[in-house]
Amino acid sequence: MLSAEPSQAPPAAAPPEPVAALDAGWRADPVLRAALVAGLLLRATPGLLWVADGCVRDECTYIKLAARFAAGEGMTGSAGWIWAPGYPVLLGLAQLVFGVPHAIKPFQVAAGLVNVVLVYLLAARASEGSRRAARIAAWLYAISLHMAFFSVRLWSEVLYSTLLLGALLLLLRAREAVGAPGAAWLRRAAAVGAMAGGAVLFRGVATYMLPLLMVGLVWGRLGLRRAYLQAGLVAALATAVVAPYSAYATHKFGGFILSDRTMGQMMWLGNNDFEPITFDYGNGQLSKRAFSRTKAKGRRPCGDKHDPLDRDRCQAEAGRRWIQAHPAEFLRRIPQRLAQLTNPHSLLTRHLRWGKFKGMPQWLDELLILGGALGSTLTMVGGAAGLAIRGKGAQSALFSSILLYHCAAIAALAGLSRYRVPLEPLLMVYAATLLADPAAAAAALRAQPYRIALLTVILAIGLPLVLAYLPSGWPWWGRW
Repeated sequence: MLSAEPSQAPPAAAPPEPVAALDAGWRADPVLRAALVAGLLLRATPGLLWVADGCVRDECTYIKLAARFAAGEGMTGSAGWIWAPGYPVLLGLAQLVFGVPHAIKPFQVAAGLVNVVLVYLLAARASEGSRRAARIAAWLYAISLHMAFFSVRLWSEVLYSTLLLGALLLLLRAREAVGAPGAAWLRRAAAVGAMAGGAVLFRGVATYMLPLLMVGLVWGRLGLRRAYLQAGLVAALATAVVAPYSAYATHKFGGFILSDRTMGQMMWLGNNDFEPITFDYGNGQLSKRAFSRTKAKGRRPCGDKHDPLDRDRCQAEAGRRWIQAHPAEFLRRIPQRLAQLTNPHSLLTRHLRWGKFKGMPQWLDELLILGGALGSTLTMVGGAAGLAIRGKGAQSALFSSILLYHCAAIAALAGLSRYRVPLEPLLMVYAATLLADPAAAAAALRAQPYRIALLTVILAIGLPLVLAYLPSGWPWWGRW
């Protein structure tokens, strides 16, 4: 029987002292400070040199949505899409206050530096207080070309990552406080819910992470009443954050909307007679002509283009019918979409191949493309291996469930390297635990042989997916 009073609940084990020390003293860590300086330079330099260098694809749509918001139209649809409001609204506010949406970039650079600290603290917990692992994780994020690129472009990924990483750190701290006196266990849970709600307003896909966060609070403590109270508070605060916009959008568009309505368009991109569409360099339809040729091979978009809710419903239903008519083809495409998600090249490669960073010598372009691909490969492979070898407890269960959930969503819809950006920091945390102490990793494999089997399965599935599109970033190579 559950305890009637929170004070009667068995106290949770206090976090190891090294973790508490890192929480309190991260500001004084000279290695972390150096990582923050390096991260700032890596982001500020291109941000200053190419501060307003136009837009590409979805960036242009963000700018249009922001301009309409700044003009007093509120959130609007675009070509049949109803996007989550968080990022367009922020761009619209930047337009109103500073005159240009590009003014959001310094805030994104600052958010990137916050993320350096967040992965530092998350890695400390994943490694049971290893300062070395925390420092390695911070440096992996700080010097990631992939992450730096998104800090200085008009994409929502960096700010969304801050909300996600912040919610995860607060969740772990809420678990640590659940048996302690005072109200910290409630305050931290409330903050988790608020940040989770903010994440939903940035990305509709975050909606279905909310149950995972709630399970993360209860994991390993099924008999603890306070854990259930925390989970309920997370749900309540997330609902309170999302509900006002949901009510507004539902009224404006004439049908229920929680945050976004984009699944129908994603179904059209990935479950159609043409191969799943992506916009990455070397494996996607980059020009308007190529995109038009591809679209001509499949079913035409259905629904009223000027009624984005109607279009989303129609497209989603058409996608479901296509899957029912082509079950074998749907299954065949799952590895392809996951390979598109784990493509080591990112939109940075596309940007460089298109010559968007004007004035840079080609040799530097090539170094950045190579560095970006190698960095993402190390993060994905090392992170997956680290999670299999060193992962334990609620944190590894939570991170694993979030990663698997996103992979499942991509497997069913459409893949693009951009969707991986918020996930790489989670993998950096566990790549750092592996790099920080290889001897401990070897000892873990010897002590728990099941981890060898788990690692073998993960690498057997993951390596071919990660490497599938590796050649695509180099025109002279192109494919295996």
